[in-house]
Amino acid sequence: MKVLRDKKAIALFLVPALVLYTVMVMVPILGSAYYSLLHWDGLGDKVFVGLENFRKLFGDEIFRRAFFNNMIYVVIVMVMQLGIGFTIAVLLTYLKKGRGFIQTVYYIPSVITVIAIAQLFTSFYSYEPMGLFNIFRRALGMAPIAFLSDYKSVLPAVAAVEGWQYIGIYMIIFYSALVSVSPDILEAARIDGATELQILFKIRIPSIANVIMLSCILSLVGALRGFAAPMNMTKGGPNHRSEILATYMYKKAFTSRDYGYGSAIAVVIVILSIVGVLLISRYMDREEED
Repeated sequence: MKVLRDKKAIALFLVPALVLYTVMVMVPILGSAYYSLLHWDGLGDKVFVGLENFRKLFGDEIFRRAFFNNMIYVVIVMVMQLGIGFTIAVLLTYLKKGRGFIQTVYYIPSVITVIAIAQLFTSFYSYEPMGLFNIFRRALGMAPIAFLSDYKSVLPAVAAVEGWQYIGIYMIIFYSALVSVSPDILEAARIDGATELQILFKIRIPSIANVIMLSCILSLVGALRGFAAPMNMTKGGPNHRSEILATYMYKKAFTSRDYGYGSAIAVVIVILSIVGVLLISRYMDREEED
């Protein structure tokens, strides 16, 4: 325990992590910021253009659509991961048997590669031959839908893949936090006549506020950098209806070979992530103060 009070020892343990974080995170971010100020095709001479790439973003209709799509994508993913994950976690706290089995079933998708999950859902969404979802629709008397071709359904369909895949992770996080709440406090509240809903909203949720904040941050950042599922399933189509910032960045940088413009989009993603984290942190801090 003396080691934990030694500042030199603490610094010694932190330095490797700090070096790794700098090399793996900060250097690429700074590199993207540098390239965003250039016009470069990856082979020829680099031409410094200042903020020209960022100015072009505001006039780029596809970028605006990708930005709007990304906001919808984030909302769908966060609602599924946090909302469903938390609901399952709460229900598990009341379950006496089969808890481990249910946790395993929900957690398995999160350890499967995103490409495999995307291919699985592509077959589920299939219109011809008819996939699983359209088979259910027909059994319920509804007409089949081309989920990945219809303008209205393609973005929610793609976002649902990432949202569904990682529900299990947040279920485990929330469940671990919920069971850590003192049973004595819960029992005292029940003796005083509190309902289970009152216990949930007045005791359990406030007690795990920090865990909820961390989960919101993880889900938000993960959704903002979502790439594999939409790229594999639709490549941003049809007509950019499922285009998000990460897929558009990839196309501009590696397909159009406009590394400066692609880097500018990457910088926007980083800024959105930072702003989102700050807003969530400030909101949670206010809730704790109140």
